[in-house]
This record gives sequence, C-alpha cells and structure tokens, in this order.
Amino acid sequence: MKTKLLVILCAVFGALQMNAQCARSGNFVQSDPAYNISGTANITFQTNGAKDVVFDANFMTVQGLDLRVYLSKQDDINATGADPIEVTTSALLGDNGMTSPVLSPITGMKTFPINQTTYPNVDLGTYDYIVIQCIGINERWSYANLGTANGPDCTTLSINKETLSESVSIYPNPANDRFEVSNDSQNELAVEIYDILGNKVIASEASRVKKQSFSLANLNSGVYLVQLKSKNQKVVKKLIKR
Repeated sequence: MKTKLLVILCAVFGALQMNAQCARSGNFVQSDPAYNISGTANITFQTNGAKDVVFDANFMTVQGLDLRVYLSKQDDINATGADPIEVTTSALLGDNGMTSPVLSPITGMKTFPINQTTYPNVDLGTYDYIVIQCIGINERWSYANLGTANGPDCTTLSINKETLSESVSIYPNPANDRFEVSNDSQNELAVEIYDILGNKVIASEASRVKKQSFSLANLNSGVYLVQLKSKNQKVVKKLIKR
C-alpha cells in the first residue's frame, strides 16, 4: 500500500501527472452556404483549473472579416439570454498566418484558453454553444451545439461547482514552522501531509473550517506533499519547508 502511494506521490512531485478532463463536444453547423465549415469543437475543463475551447484537428473553414470565437447560451450571440463570452484575443488566422484574403483556408486544431481572471465562473453545464462570429459584418459564421459532459473525471470536475483545485490553497509556501490551508468554499476537507518517501507525517479529520493551521516545527527542512480530499475530489500540492 505504501509503495503504491509512493508511486502516486512521486508522479505528482515530478509533474508527470496528467490533467484529468471533462468535456462537452459538438460538430460545427454551417450558417451560410457561401462559407464552408466543418469539424468538431469542445469546451474542456481540467483538474488543474484550466478551461479551454478546443477545435479538433478536423476543423476547416474559410477566412472572413475578423472571425471571433464565443461561448454562448444560445446558438446566436445576439439572441436574448445568450450572455456570450469571447474566448479569442484576436481574429482567427488563415493557414498563411494572415487574416486575408477572404475565403483563404483555416484548418487544424486550435485551442483558446478561457481567461479565468476575466471569466472566473464559467460553468461547463451552462454554455451550450460555441459560436464563430464574423465581426466585420456582424454575422454568425457557424455554431456547434455542445452535447452532454463526457470524460474520465466528470464526477470529480463538478459541472455546477468550482473544482477543488480552485477553492483550496496553501500558504505561505515555502514555509518555516507553520502553514495554513485555505478552504474558501468551506467544503468538508481532510488534510494529509507526506514526506517524499510516502510516509504520512500529519493528518487531520475532515472539517469545513475556512482556514486550518498546521505546525511544521517537528519536521525537517525539505519537500512535502499536501493531499487535500473533499468527497470524491482530491488535490495534491507540493510544500517546501525551509
């Protein structure tokens, strides 16, 4: 058991752990017969808190007058209740690396990170459409209707609640003789601390306390792994003791 835990913790410590995912996907629908488009679009959440809009490698369209990408609650960003969020920071570039000429091809996989500072509360279950809008003529270029959530960690990545990695933090880090765990959402949280050999050196019962303080006075200087568990979610953070 200890060996198994050590393998898991070392994987985290070495930054080799894959970010588990939950995603909703849909195929692009052509809005205007004059502008070809095809391929699949996704909104993807990861356990490290990242949220992205992704066009798969099969994506294909043609250049327009300043094409932008939005998340929307309706298939038209100008519709009532659409509440659109722009996920592009500039116009889509063609395969020639330019925004011209019009009707030149745009193909291949593209990723648009959702700015968590500007849009901190994007809900995977609320935005049902990815829309491409031609800003130059204020016309919908295409949209994708997102299906149900799918992925190995959709249970862990709650659709309606922020992920555990977003709601808990440890500080200061590095720490001297004491550090705190901040549990902003006041979920029922259990804390366990391990050394790099996999030995559990500190543990606490699950608590909804917003801030918990832990003494490191009896521990040697070095690297420790703090495991934070709340129901079916788990986050491991690296802590340095000076």
